[in-house]
Amino acid sequence: MGRCIKVLFGSLSFIVALIAIGIGYLKIDEVFRQKFFAKFKNIVSNINDPAMMNLRCNQLLRHSDVKGHILEIGAGTGINFPCLYNNTNIESYTGLEPNVEMHSYFYNFIQQWDISFGVRLSNNPATNMFHIESNTIDTIIMTLVLCSIPDPLPQQVLLEAHRVLKPGGTFIFFEHVIADSQTDPFIYGLQKTIEPLWVIIGDGCRFKPITNYFDSVKNLYSKVEYEYSDIPMPVFFFKDAVKGKLTK
Repeated sequence: MGRCIKVLFGSLSFIVALIAIGIGYLKIDEVFRQKFFAKFKNIVSNINDPAMMNLRCNQLLRHSDVKGHILEIGAGTGINFPCLYNNTNIESYTGLEPNVEMHSYFYNFIQQWDISFGVRLSNNPATNMFHIESNTIDTIIMTLVLCSIPDPLPQQVLLEAHRVLKPGGTFIFFEHVIADSQTDPFIYGLQKTIEPLWVIIGDGCRFKPITNYFDSVKNLYSKVEYEYSDIPMPVFFFKDAVKGKLTK
């Protein structure tokens, strides 16, 4: 019995040590971290998840709301394409994805769809969209991105988005937010506790009061609309979100 306990304890210790080494390597090696995160995103980007795809396609990216020249900030693996590929209102699509390890997943994924409009993918950052002329974009899409952009750069993203949007153009977003410390203190405390690890695994993603960014541009955009929502995912500490629209 004692030998079995020693073997079990030794095995668990070995596994924990391997995990610790892996996390440490993720922390210090940016390329490895980006490859890991790209593979992770590709695994969890499940088009067969009816709740999440309903949210993306029927609540956020309705064909009547997404039109003209499209810019997606944080295109990722292309998970929003099931909502876009047959939208006849779209003239062109430009995706921004700084993590180049995502690009192969993106192109492999969108090959599944019969897309009638032009698609371009770039690794340029959204904080300086020098390659996009002012007043040329009709619709901007951004889903689960701002958590990974370090402060104070999210404000710069919203400023650049305003510059490239046409007058009357819209910026559609869906972002996860930190839990409310007053109404949900347990989840809030858990998020703050695991955040140092979450930042490494999530390639920079933090639990943040995302609505502060949108509130800060209320004097810039003609209309700022958002509401709190839930992320339909079985991760209890990753459920708080906000969805909305900015209008230039």
